[in-house]
Amino acid sequence: MKSFIIPRYERPTAGALTDYLTQSVQAFSDVTGIPVTYFNTSNEIVQEFNSSKKICNMFEIYTVTDGPCRRNLSSAGQFASRLGEPYIFMCKSGLATIAIALIIDGNFEGYFLAGPLIMGEIRNSTYNNMCKYNNLTEPTINLVKNYMNGMPHYEPNTVSELALLLYNSIITSVNGISDYTVMKEQSSKENHVNENIQKLKSRNTAIDYPYDKEKELIDYVQEGETEKAAETMVSLLNTFSILEVCDLDSIRNRTLWLFAIILRATGNQENNLNQFLNADTDVIDRLGDASSFDELQKTAVDLIRTITGNMITSVYHGQSQIIMRALQYVNKNYLHKISLKDIERELNVNGSYFSTLFKKEMGITFTRYVNHMKIANTCRLLTDTNMSIIEISMASGFDDQSYFTKVFSKEMGMTPNQYRARHR
Repeated sequence: MKSFIIPRYERPTAGALTDYLTQSVQAFSDVTGIPVTYFNTSNEIVQEFNSSKKICNMFEIYTVTDGPCRRNLSSAGQFASRLGEPYIFMCKSGLATIAIALIIDGNFEGYFLAGPLIMGEIRNSTYNNMCKYNNLTEPTINLVKNYMNGMPHYEPNTVSELALLLYNSIITSVNGISDYTVMKEQSSKENHVNENIQKLKSRNTAIDYPYDKEKELIDYVQEGETEKAAETMVSLLNTFSILEVCDLDSIRNRTLWLFAIILRATGNQENNLNQFLNADTDVIDRLGDASSFDELQKTAVDLIRTITGNMITSVYHGQSQIIMRALQYVNKNYLHKISLKDIERELNVNGSYFSTLFKKEMGITFTRYVNHMKIANTCRLLTDTNMSIIEISMASGFDDQSYFTKVFSKEMGMTPNQYRARHR
């Protein structure tokens, strides 16, 4: 038996196909009996494999370089380049064809077309459409029918398997799948964005800024809900992508502004996140340096995880799950009236035991911690708004202005009015 010699591997360039790639495609065509044609970016035929088995050669319209048939094939080849994977389509004559782009160093250099194939059963309508599209005369019609009757028929799943075989023959000849993977992932993201836009259009929905999601994110950050905050950040970035039609610079600007809002909203927490910001300002810089949407999203999620985790760990370094859950509850609800009974009900814990544990772990009483959170919020309102003292006390969860002033003076060493005058 004659030994089969695998040709020496050479990576193809934009100029021509290598022997390795040529023989790989030839092997696919010989084993499957399916004709394959390679077109360059000018839609010119560069090389054919088993062209005698190609029914297209029977039709004059196929030979016209700028005709509707070639334009259809060209569109399929370009679409395959955007997909980064095989594209199975029906040609103008109603036959299935597999399109696979040749991508070298990220550049679209040409495309392979395998087929045409008969997928499923041939119906009379297929014959009629083919004859009408190609302006076939009666003798030619009979010839085409006889030719097609001799062609193998493939089930759709088999066509998909053939596409995978040819795809692998090509990408291994191009030295890896990195270029194709990049194209495929980018296409997937663009399709996801386009699908969302189409859904919104179909519902006649205006694409507005997601203020509700922004507030939801801030709430999760303040509550120390790391995973929920990360999920909401991803959702916001996807919405930014739709709003800005995938323009990376515009998405980045919205993201940077979002973090400015988050840091401002969380700055009233203990330690003001200063330690975090001093240690990790490079993370914020990375938002500006992100060169892709993926990188921007990953950096933003990492940053939001750090900030959210810091909301609890900045004030508590212990391991008690009861205290952790209590802090999360307070961070979420401190603008409302919170009592020890609320904690007993929420955490299903004995109030006396909880009070003792909280004082031991945190160094202050539970009531004082809640008041501390409320006062931190009132400080921001006194500095940043023109709200009256009574409005601020109500907005911060104090039902009584006199009690608010008493608590504020004890915490800050001055009255609310004195604080406002000093810090405006």
